[in-house]
Amino acid sequence: MEHNYDEIISKMTLREKIDMIHGVALFKNGGIDRLDIPQLVMSDGPCGVRFDHRDDNWIPINEEECYVSWLPSGTALASTWNPNIAKNVGHVLGKEARGRGKDIILAPGINIHRTPLCGRNFEYMSEDPYLTGIIASSEIIGIQNNDVAACVKHFALNNQEKDRMSVNVIVDDSALYEIYLPAFEAVTTIADSHTIMCSYNKVRDTFASESKLLLTDILRDEWHYEGVIISDWSAVHSTYECAMNGVDIEMGVGTNFNEYFFADKLEEEVKAGKVPIEVIDRRILRILKLIDKLKIGKKDRQKGCYNTPEHHNILLNAAREGIVLLKNEDNVLPFNADKIKKVAVIGDVATRKLAHGGGSSEIKALFEITPLLGLNMLEGSNIEFVYAPGYYVDNATNTNGEVNWQAASLDKITDPEKSDKNILNEIQEHSNNLLNEALELAKTCDAVIFTGGLNRAYDTEGFDRTSYDLPYNQDRVINALLDVNPNTVIYLLSGSAINTSRFADKAKAILWSSMNGMQGGLALAEVIFGVTNPSGKLPVTFAADINDYASHSIGEYPGTKDTDGNPVCHYREGLMIGYRHFITNKVKSVFNFGHGLSYTTFEYSDLSVSAADSLKQPTITDSTVTTEPDNNTFTINFKVKNTGSIAGSEVAMLFISPKSYYGNEQLLKGRPVIELKKFIKTNLNPGEEKEIKLCIDSASFAIYDEAGHSYRAYKGQYDILIGRSVDDLRLCKAVELTTEQNVKSLISGI
Repeated sequence: MEHNYDEIISKMTLREKIDMIHGVALFKNGGIDRLDIPQLVMSDGPCGVRFDHRDDNWIPINEEECYVSWLPSGTALASTWNPNIAKNVGHVLGKEARGRGKDIILAPGINIHRTPLCGRNFEYMSEDPYLTGIIASSEIIGIQNNDVAACVKHFALNNQEKDRMSVNVIVDDSALYEIYLPAFEAVTTIADSHTIMCSYNKVRDTFASESKLLLTDILRDEWHYEGVIISDWSAVHSTYECAMNGVDIEMGVGTNFNEYFFADKLEEEVKAGKVPIEVIDRRILRILKLIDKLKIGKKDRQKGCYNTPEHHNILLNAAREGIVLLKNEDNVLPFNADKIKKVAVIGDVATRKLAHGGGSSEIKALFEITPLLGLNMLEGSNIEFVYAPGYYVDNATNTNGEVNWQAASLDKITDPEKSDKNILNEIQEHSNNLLNEALELAKTCDAVIFTGGLNRAYDTEGFDRTSYDLPYNQDRVINALLDVNPNTVIYLLSGSAINTSRFADKAKAILWSSMNGMQGGLALAEVIFGVTNPSGKLPVTFAADINDYASHSIGEYPGTKDTDGNPVCHYREGLMIGYRHFITNKVKSVFNFGHGLSYTTFEYSDLSVSAADSLKQPTITDSTVTTEPDNNTFTINFKVKNTGSIAGSEVAMLFISPKSYYGNEQLLKGRPVIELKKFIKTNLNPGEEKEIKLCIDSASFAIYDEAGHSYRAYKGQYDILIGRSVDDLRLCKAVELTTEQNVKSLISGI
């Protein structure tokens, strides 16, 4: 393509321009053949390249060609706490998207885990914006190195599926700028995500797709974002407002493409003089620049491939690092394969396939190694693994195989010849039989592995969980198994935090992971039998009760109704999301943010903090980016030693706790007492010690100044805290900031 964009645009008719900025197929915008301007081909999603559909309806096509690699979910990636793993997984996603002929991959999802009930949390990463921003930026760099555009989503405040199409989110500026926006800013500035997707919901009374606050004031003017804004499918609700303030390309689920707001209606408004042609031309310019960035039609564009051994090895490593050892009393794990001959594997998750479900993230996986299959794949093992389900799962509420993701919920299932009471009685009797069979099996085995958690009835787009508890009476099954065989290991799979309080004290060993991709079952087996030393850490807090989360006890979920009967949700908890609330307000959790054990032990020592040379810190002055010296830069040095007998990887976390804001003590009120600002994952052999060096600057100390509409690092006293998790802090040093500093961003780099 030529690079004289003005000349190219001048050759276009109005209708050609209009077709370029809306979907003319379910996953394509319009191209212009006579000017050699291609369509942009898009695809879901964050867990792998979704199977193809026809352009004009949702019937799958090319089915034999659509088998791809199934990637770990967003929460699983964040559980690795490893930016290199995220970048490698992004590379797989980008390479496979190219291999499937895609230009834009609709990933990653980076909305904050505000409530564990959000059905789409598995796609997202964490309750913490810093962890989310770093992992997502790394993944996007990996994607886009393959000449494929990432489309980060959903901008912004799409933190629940309940009423997601219309809920009006009311949030204060501090929470908006410190919790919900930093990860988005990071991926647009650090990683240069070429596209971004707006969300369905309203923000302060305006749909996100036409929000001047989000898309113009913040994204374009404050962050100077020059990429392409794409609507979520059918998220546009107006023509004029969206054209003046909103998205660049309107996409939708309907197939009457000329009825889209950016189709015939927009053409009419331009002809009538209501929408200036310059508004359209700016969108065309951004699309043309994107086409050139991706080298579409160029000989030197990156080639793609999918389902390669290299990809599968990358995903196995990611799955290994995403498994979190929550508890290991008496060193129950790892199991010794030489001493164990027969193992009972109990629970539906052992055989449940999950790739083909969850909504738009569904894919056709070339293969999916379940936990039971993974155990049987272990090399050199003569162990007999015997399976029993243990509890009843109604498959009508699960997307296992070719079931559509909008499958009916249990309360819609009826049998005309049986009463509801009879159905419930039969289910209860069947559940009791399954439990008794599992208990009898457990008694005859050397060890038990319980595999439970959530499935696609709960981790899915379009629905939120209605309960924080484990479904299918799994608590009952777990406790009964622990009674008959104390050598029971609990493995839980879920895309979000779940209630473990009813058995956490009783169980000796508990493992957790999110949806861990096509290699998840093999990675789990390796961890259980010590082939792999677990190194994952929780990216969220596991509470004892749903009302322990501030979004439920202080804020609102799922919200209320306004005077017109429309859904509205007030984020009254403000900054108190996740561990910020639990630590600040001294609410005891079952497993806290960052928690994760190892089969070895680590020792921290020799913390030193020294002032570093002044850096040039970007800042905002009258909506322009300038630089000024940053006098609040520090070099943090400490040592980590592997004091155990096997090699392991450790995540060292740096938190900052403000102690005093000189002359501004009122700012401490209502603020979190501790926040994550840096982390690093390092590999250590037995007895090996490494010196870790981290650098922090004003961005690490800054908070949002609502009056000044900027981030500001205030003069004062702060503690630098180093530890294994937010509640396992090993080292502390006090520092003093003597210079007040405005900064552009809370996340200054990877």
